[in-house]
Amino acid sequence: MKSLTMTHRKSSVLLFIFVIVALFAFPAPLLAQDEPTPPADLTGDPAADAWPGEYLVTLDPAAGEVSAAQTQLAQAGELVDQVTACGSTLVLQVWRLDAAETSQALLAMTRDPAVLAIEPNWIVRAAGIPPPPPTTPETPFPFDDTYYASRQWPLQRSDFARAWQLAQAHNLSTQKVRVAVIDSGVDFNHPDLAGRLLSGINYVTSNAQPNDDFGHGTHVTGIIAAIANNGKGIVGGAPHVEIDPLKMLGSSGNGSILNLVKAICDAADRGADVINMSLEVPTSISSSLADQMQVAADYAYAKGSVLVAAAGNSNGGPVYYPARLNHVIAVAALTPENTRAPYSAAGTQLDIAAGGGSFTRSVLSTWPSSVPGKCTGTGRVLLSEGGAYYCTEPGTSMAAPLVSAAAALLLAVQPTLTNDTIEAILEETARDVGLSTFEAGAGLLDADAAVRRFLKSDVVLVPASVGAAVSPGAAPFTQTLILESPSLVAASVTGAVASTNWFKVVNLAGNSFSAPVRFGQPLYLTFAISPTYLSTGAYNSTALLSVTGVPGESALSVPISLGVGNFTTSTFLPLIGNRGIPTTPASAVAPPFTWETPISPTVLSMGSSGWTTASLPFVFPLSGVDATDTANYALAYVYEDGFVAFSEGNHIPVPTPGITQCLPMLSQPMQGVFGWWADLDLARGGEISTFSPASNRFVVQYQDVASAAGVTPPYTATFQIVLHANGDIGFNYLDVPEAVAQSLNTLTPRVVVGVQAREGLFRNQAACLTTTHGYGRPPHAGESILIKREDIY
Repeated sequence: MKSLTMTHRKSSVLLFIFVIVALFAFPAPLLAQDEPTPPADLTGDPAADAWPGEYLVTLDPAAGEVSAAQTQLAQAGELVDQVTACGSTLVLQVWRLDAAETSQALLAMTRDPAVLAIEPNWIVRAAGIPPPPPTTPETPFPFDDTYYASRQWPLQRSDFARAWQLAQAHNLSTQKVRVAVIDSGVDFNHPDLAGRLLSGINYVTSNAQPNDDFGHGTHVTGIIAAIANNGKGIVGGAPHVEIDPLKMLGSSGNGSILNLVKAICDAADRGADVINMSLEVPTSISSSLADQMQVAADYAYAKGSVLVAAAGNSNGGPVYYPARLNHVIAVAALTPENTRAPYSAAGTQLDIAAGGGSFTRSVLSTWPSSVPGKCTGTGRVLLSEGGAYYCTEPGTSMAAPLVSAAAALLLAVQPTLTNDTIEAILEETARDVGLSTFEAGAGLLDADAAVRRFLKSDVVLVPASVGAAVSPGAAPFTQTLILESPSLVAASVTGAVASTNWFKVVNLAGNSFSAPVRFGQPLYLTFAISPTYLSTGAYNSTALLSVTGVPGESALSVPISLGVGNFTTSTFLPLIGNRGIPTTPASAVAPPFTWETPISPTVLSMGSSGWTTASLPFVFPLSGVDATDTANYALAYVYEDGFVAFSEGNHIPVPTPGITQCLPMLSQPMQGVFGWWADLDLARGGEISTFSPASNRFVVQYQDVASAAGVTPPYTATFQIVLHANGDIGFNYLDVPEAVAQSLNTLTPRVVVGVQAREGLFRNQAACLTTTHGYGRPPHAGESILIKREDIY
């Protein structure tokens, strides 16, 4: 096994080398000074301009005893490399210093006459060829509500947090939406519903406030409208709603069809944008009664209301009224595992499904303080916080308000939508979970995908330009341009790229193309630039793009430039002491590259199974955004295909680990850390080892692991998966293949990078390149990614 200790500064793939810095002599100050202290910039993080934790020390043997200086440095770290430049007597040394000892070590060195200078170990990059854009994890939308992380799996499964993040990131308008909840009333004093409730109507007791004396209505209302980020309770699915509580169920949970018909009509007349009916009426009613309900539903539909109803808890039996009416969205219930809940109705009338829970993992929502004793029975657990009550309950009644919340969210960002359009979008964007339409309609509600239908189909170029400044005779190189869109509405892109004697687009047969772009289906252009035989000078061209989408047509141009000449970058490298070190704001640069130095590594043997077990030196908390329902793991299951899996109980091996898919996954591995998930084969070459560089980090290192037979083009990959004791996860890429387009729609290598926790309820995906989807771009050599525990959402 070749050592990786020094590889990160020798690898030709990185195009990084250590520089021997020309140092300038400065006169020492003449006046007496207080005890010097290291500049803050030296003990801080010089971002991407220097190797983290490493310092370049210049020693002058003529000025003092070098061994004494080395002894002092050795107490704070280790000597990594040294050189005496040709024609010089100065000794340049690279030291890796322990973070806790760095400040004192640097301070001590300022007093040593043999130490001419100490400065960050600067990175020098190959002249002018910019690194690819960074692989960027998702930006989370955090919720601080007490029970969100631990209890609200239905919102997590339907990606409401990502839907909210989209609306915020793209500055979508968010107008208030009125939702009528036809049910048992509501608790007007519940703090998680404060400011969200209208006066409503009580059909059970005339002229009385529609207070909830059964619990069901308050529970349904909270799923739609509970206040988010108030530091208490739960989160509702719709951020800008007002609830019109129409009470037609009494204290026993029963009501009349007459009051249901009146409530539907009144809801429409009172301006309901969405009407939620978590109710059951048996299919055995007379056709005349069914017709009267249909008339009421048709009336509300004609006035523009979106009608949503629970399919009913018929244990696989028929869909009940009002869900089976025309113009009503019938909602089935799924378990946390995305199977059909055994109590849920089935039938051709089903339109969509959402989380309704099981009797062991049901749905938490608000509960009235007047009847806490009614939160009893199978599947029910009563919780309290600050005098407010919350209850868990399963049922299609809990699935329906999730769909109502999603409909309200769509209306908030696009108030002109018709009820037909909303239903069509919810069903078209529903996620296939492997169930038939008879069991789940169109599939699992996906709020994130639904909101993406309303983003402008803008085309974003990453990077915005192509080219470099290189020295004469420089070798050819490639750069890949990605044309992507955040919207699920396709944009048509027509492009013209005329090849020249110094560049061509390798994945185009001619000089033009026309193709659609949408979220998850980008376009790729790989430019091969050949400066080797060019004369000194500037070379420029442009790729012209025409985009037709929402809101209309636009034109884009991609500058393509190449400078050939003797370019010299002047960098002022100051000495330690009285001179500060210029730094770049952290926000302006990518995270610094880090490579963990192996310490007593354990080489893993996979065998024919392709995976093995590794014991962790600490309990690893892979739990998503909150610690209240932590999933702790003492064992990791390391797969040769570039990922580490975690299991509850006995490990169920991943049946086809070389077949990648985007997150979230609804099959094994249900919990995993994916550093470079691809079709890899250790038997064809490479080594996988584990080690702990510190008590709070555990590293799985893949060194020169080969791609499997049939992967084109073949490659090897060297990278690290770093598990932090606090739940953070790092990925370091020393030597991985460059991203190259094989066609307009295909980018290689195919790889998935990200984290999935708690059966896919929480995740953060940095890149996913499969045969069918493209999100982000693969990591490049010399890149590190850190996904913090709170960013797994």
